[in-house]
Amino acid sequence: MGVPAKLDKVVKPRWAAKVLGIDYADLPKLDRPWTKRDVRSLRDSRPGWLTEARRRHATRVQQANESRAAELDAELARLGYDAPDLGTVDQAALYIDGALTHLTTVTRCSEDEADRAAWRRWRKSMAAEEDYADDEDAW
Repeated sequence: MGVPAKLDKVVKPRWAAKVLGIDYADLPKLDRPWTKRDVRSLRDSRPGWLTEARRRHATRVQQANESRAAELDAELARLGYDAPDLGTVDQAALYIDGALTHLTTVTRCSEDEADRAAWRRWRKSMAAEEDYADDEDAW
């Protein structure tokens, strides 16, 4: 009897949209509160409108990520961090680490966002630093 009661739990519409992988605006309005059962039923049945809403949501998320990446890349260049990717541990440790600290301080972006920006711009040096750290861990 515990499972049906759990599925009848009322959930917030924004939570339902997030679990379904769609924008809140695409979530149908019900004449009653959303429940976990409603969400599970939609996930299992996969109606056509849900598939389309998921595609639109994924496109919006990708566009937002690409836009944010371009903003951070432009900010790195504006701050003077435009050296080519040398593929060296020294570049990663001395130059890129400073660039990331500067970027997070100036833009207030998260460390994860800054790290992704560095990987886009200096992939070889970031990989070299990661390989070096893995070798150090082996000892």
